[in-house]
Amino acid sequence: MDAADPDLPDAAVEHISQMLTLAKSKHQEAMALLGTPDPNALPRLRAVLRLLEEVELLADDATSYVEAEVMRAAIKDLHFQQAAVQVAIARLENVKVQYPWATPWPWFTLIVLATLLAQVIG
Repeated sequence: MDAADPDLPDAAVEHISQMLTLAKSKHQEAMALLGTPDPNALPRLRAVLRLLEEVELLADDATSYVEAEVMRAAIKDLHFQQAAVQVAIARLENVKVQYPWATPWPWFTLIVLATLLAQVIG
């Protein structure tokens, strides 16, 4: 940052530093969510995508103050991560549409119906 524009006021440098710190924190949170297994990954992936979008906004804002090749490269990497998450979401949504039995809800419904029938018959 300092090498990019030594004329930036201290307040601007502090603001940029805070934005990048927050962006880094949100990015770490997003990456941690990616590593969390669960049977219904769509809500988690959507949360990851939302966090990555927030990171992008913060990084874009910081870049508006300071033009640095490192920032452009980081934003480019961030776009690749967002695209990968979007592809994963699309694939999971496609699987749910093609294979509704792959989700737990139809099975849960069948179990409830079987239990009710067993109670009526028994």
